[in-house]
Amino acid sequence: MKKIAIFFFIVVAIVCTVAYVYLNYTYNYRNAQRENSEFNISKDEEIEGSELTTIINKAIDTNTKNEIQKDNKGKYIDNRNNSINIDIKFIDNDVTYNMEMLYNSGMQNFLYYYGNIKFKCSDVQYHKETGKIKYIEFEQTTT
Repeated sequence: MKKIAIFFFIVVAIVCTVAYVYLNYTYNYRNAQRENSEFNISKDEEIEGSELTTIINKAIDTNTKNEIQKDNKGKYIDNRNNSINIDIKFIDNDVTYNMEMLYNSGMQNFLYYYGNIKFKCSDVQYHKETGKIKYIEFEQTTT
């Protein structure tokens, strides 16, 4: 009788452990998908500068809420979990700027000069552990 009770207890413990791991994985996956959908961007998609302004503001806000550390140049440091970095390559002067530089210069100026200009998402990278967006690169396509 004891052997049957112990066997039953072990089976219940294994089933509960597997269920917990599966539910935890499902929750984390859905959470990452929900957070990624806020940026609503996919590779090779073209957007206007006004929408890029919104994406940059969301990334800065997300990094601030997640208390992502900055390096000595003011750029957010990749924490391998939930940090987001964005680079924008301009064809006007063939220079790549990070989102922090544009944000600190004033998004109003960026919106004024590049609000109707098209940008293409050339690269999207994800954190390996969480599946959340890690890095986005945009390239200017029109002048």
